[in-house]
Amino acid sequence: MAAHDRRLIAAAQRAGVERIVKLSVRNVGHDATDPITTLHRAGEEAIRDSGIGWTFLRPTAFMSNALNWAGMIAADQVVYAPFAVGRAAVVDPADIAAVAAACLTQDGHNHRVYELTGPEPLSPSDQVAILSQVLGRDLRYAEADPASTLAQMVSYGMPKEYAHAVIELFRSTVEPYNSEPTGDITAVTGRPARSFADWAQAHRTEFPAPEAVQNAATIEESR
Repeated sequence: MAAHDRRLIAAAQRAGVERIVKLSVRNVGHDATDPITTLHRAGEEAIRDSGIGWTFLRPTAFMSNALNWAGMIAADQVVYAPFAVGRAAVVDPADIAAVAAACLTQDGHNHRVYELTGPEPLSPSDQVAILSQVLGRDLRYAEADPASTLAQMVSYGMPKEYAHAVIELFRSTVEPYNSEPTGDITAVTGRPARSFADWAQAHRTEFPAPEAVQNAATIEESR
């Protein structure tokens, strides 16, 4: 990531780019030292040193991370995820995009840092409860061991180093600052940040019911 940021900055300088909007992470502003945050911090520093105008977007965890649960929900309607006590004001990626577009096309955002959050702090269990209500299914949450979650990601083909970095980023949800909503999305876009219920309603078709998965499997087997 750091090398990518340096190449991007060099290309921007050659092209005469006047502003860069970088998607970073909220942890950068709170002294976190996990690998992903460390890389984003280095990228921010390189952009600051480039002489190009900049805006840094530092979101919390994405609401869309819940799509990783779709397979579990379809299989047995149980979501296994680590860090049950973690609470984050998760953010809709569409809100991040809206802020980025405004920062790229409007004045007044140079040398600004925006911490982008949703409107309320939610634990994994809270998110599963909202999904249960939106989907009309009896879903439940079960805490997973972080080591088991890491091993599962590796078994799916994720490099171990990257899987470890993701787990450490997830671990940051237990830090108090990640549960604190900000008003930065409203300040930039002029409208409230979307709630997790809003996001779930918009993406409900991406969580297939168990019978739909079974029917698809049956059709595939019959071909």
